[in-house]
Amino acid sequence: MFLLVACTSGTQVPTATNTATKAPPPPTSTLTETPKGFQVRQTAIEIVSDNTATGDGGNIWGGHQTRIVRTQDGVFTAYTVEGGGYLSREWRLAQRDSESSWKVIAQGVSGREPVNLLASPDGTLYVIGWPKGVGTIWSGKPQNGRITMSDEIIPNMPQGDWPYSSAGIDANGNLCVLASNGGEQAGGEFYWSCHQTDTQRWVSHTSSLDYRYCYTYVFPSPGGELSLVSTRDVRWSALGYQQPAGAFDYAFNAFGYWRTNNVLAEPIEQINYAEETPTEQFPNAFLNAQMDAYLDTQGRMHILYWQMGETTNGASKSMHRIVSSSGDILFDKEIPEEAGYFSRIFQDNQERFYLLGSSGLLYPMDSNGEQLKDPTRLDLQGYEVEYSGFGISVPRTGTPLSDVMDIVFPSGNETQWLYFQLDFSGS
Repeated sequence: MFLLVACTSGTQVPTATNTATKAPPPPTSTLTETPKGFQVRQTAIEIVSDNTATGDGGNIWGGHQTRIVRTQDGVFTAYTVEGGGYLSREWRLAQRDSESSWKVIAQGVSGREPVNLLASPDGTLYVIGWPKGVGTIWSGKPQNGRITMSDEIIPNMPQGDWPYSSAGIDANGNLCVLASNGGEQAGGEFYWSCHQTDTQRWVSHTSSLDYRYCYTYVFPSPGGELSLVSTRDVRWSALGYQQPAGAFDYAFNAFGYWRTNNVLAEPIEQINYAEETPTEQFPNAFLNAQMDAYLDTQGRMHILYWQMGETTNGASKSMHRIVSSSGDILFDKEIPEEAGYFSRIFQDNQERFYLLGSSGLLYPMDSNGEQLKDPTRLDLQGYEVEYSGFGISVPRTGTPLSDVMDIVFPSGNETQWLYFQLDFSGS
């Protein structure tokens, strides 16, 4: 059934070209409307699975992965279960039916990490995993609730059980897969391969880095461009720092934004960088862009990140940075603490911006995606949004901009994979 929510507008507190598609029809409902005209319709929480993989590298791990898509054939999500154990977990591909229930239509061995799920404009689904440490892509097109998937080894991917794999697809169906290497000492690599729809061939690159960067958000664009946002993840000793008492073994105190205008001919170039340097007073510096990254319809990159250290006087803050395609910082402000620890930013079919916080607060935003308006509280029915927050059907998954947003999230002490939908078409 539908849960009805609305919020009022308040004081300040790359466009997809393929046709938008609809999810299976939900039950009808009556909308409420505020004086300012903003309204959102929310479906009730649905349980996709209550038996997902837990622990390090389990189903909830990461946050950068593409986890849910919507095509002309319906809504699909991919998650992992325990399977054969820590390094041989299994993926499940589930489809939502017209009765708002979920059916597993394909499965396979994923390796340690959660898989990525992508959709092409013709409705072909892609699942990317690392079984036995080998980068693999499965593909198939659903027909009448069934799917046959073929598998292919992805070229130029390092073999190993910790690839920190990432993926993204553009509106023309060009997809890119990335893995990261390094971490124990200075130096690192991005291994990335892009499959081109016009030639049906892979284009592969290895990019040398100063250090390892992980939890990468991948944004191919139809003009052959590629954008990456990634967080530095290395031993404290690799940076020349002594590990602070009680700190995690790896330092997360910098992130970068890389771009290339031509994946066929030009290397990626870092165009924006941020670092929180440890000091004597604040040795446990933290600057992590794992929360979210979003490439908007104006070509600006939105980076949601956490910051703690001398810059924040030791406080932990959630931040929102907007960077131009040339690397200029256009905006860099704090996200309200009330939003929760994990937030996502997205646009609807009218290119209106929203910030969705893990506390269940949904903030409409101004036309530039900068200022937050008064939020409304969604009904999460008592479920807690656990690490790593919401997965949403944004364009990098292959889902076109739409007035419907499909959302999954982990709960139940890591064991549950839950779904709901937001509909902005009445606004």
